[in-house]
Amino acid sequence: MPDKDIRLLENTAIRYITPMDHRTYTELISKGLMDEGCYYDLEDIKRIGVKLDGSGLSDRSAMIIREVIKCSDKVRKAVDDYADIAERDGIKTVCKDDPDYPFSWKMLTGMPPVFFAKGDTSILRQITYTGAAAIVGSRKPGRYSLYATEQFSSALARKDVVIVSGLALGIDRKAHEACLNEGKKTVAVTAGGANIIYPYQNRDIYERIMSEGVLITELPPGQEVLRQYFPSRNRLISALSDSVLIMEAGLYSGTLHTASFAAAQGKDVFVLPNSIYSENSIGGLMLLRDGAEVLIDADTVYERIMGEAENRRLLLDEPSMLPGDMFDKNRLRQMAKTSPDELNEEQWKLIVYDEISERPKNIDELCISLGIPFSFLSAIVTGLETEGKIANERGRYVLTIHGR
Repeated sequence: MPDKDIRLLENTAIRYITPMDHRTYTELISKGLMDEGCYYDLEDIKRIGVKLDGSGLSDRSAMIIREVIKCSDKVRKAVDDYADIAERDGIKTVCKDDPDYPFSWKMLTGMPPVFFAKGDTSILRQITYTGAAAIVGSRKPGRYSLYATEQFSSALARKDVVIVSGLALGIDRKAHEACLNEGKKTVAVTAGGANIIYPYQNRDIYERIMSEGVLITELPPGQEVLRQYFPSRNRLISALSDSVLIMEAGLYSGTLHTASFAAAQGKDVFVLPNSIYSENSIGGLMLLRDGAEVLIDADTVYERIMGEAENRRLLLDEPSMLPGDMFDKNRLRQMAKTSPDELNEEQWKLIVYDEISERPKNIDELCISLGIPFSFLSAIVTGLETEGKIANERGRYVLTIHGR
């Protein structure tokens, strides 16, 4: 296995089997002890351990660094296990520096720095240009919801939209199956290691996805499926997609987590209307009451997805606007906090544009996140609208290629 993959596996082991957490990681960056975005390994942690005295780290973070070092043998054993499973089962290791890392994940915070995959990872690049729809719902759906799932999955797949779901029984299975039956591409996001078939009843679909699609997970090879991993899995499903289709959801359905993540990420949420007398539909009906859109036809969903795909193509045509290109972004953000008066109008436009590129936002959200007065922000937003770089859609500002 390449040294790079071993390093990524070691990073994964540190994150999953030691006390190392995001809070400590952030503090290490703020103190200049670690570079942002680096895939730290045991050697990095040991170097930090030597510098603990006088480092300015909190007692909590210093204690965690010492605990990680104490766990060195445990980490190395885990890495050996991960590597053996990955080589045996053909599991790929993908990080943010790789071309197959999802572009949409780069636009959001909280996405995994490393994930694992089986199948054709180039499908994740395809999503950048053709878009993706998440189709999710109950594990025990009614016939109406299953029929609608098959129809929408097939219709969108025929237009080359990648179908994303969670490989669960019921709606998830039908969404994957309908897409594959069209000879198109699907992505399964799971809550266990990429070599773990769960539920086992879906073994046939799992094997089809291995040869015709791709399965991805942020969990290391060999990790068994645990209940607490499903919400995290659901955030990745919505983050990978442009629109989320809720086909059936009860009041306490995990599907509602996916809808919540989608809304927070600025994604469109569509809900298939169903009977008010069905307990399995109450959650979905509540989403409609709270502002989700009624799922009526595939063409409407497709148009929304294509709009997002066009926004991504705009970003790719404007390298200076890409979140991954830090040429000016970090410096401008810092100046916006420390010396805002030194920024000119064009620099403020870059900052606002970058803020909207993370996800669509309304004017109030922009005021809060950027910490600038409404009157000043309004002028900047108007300028970007006049230039055709952003547009107001349903109360939120989005990137656009209109007027270019």
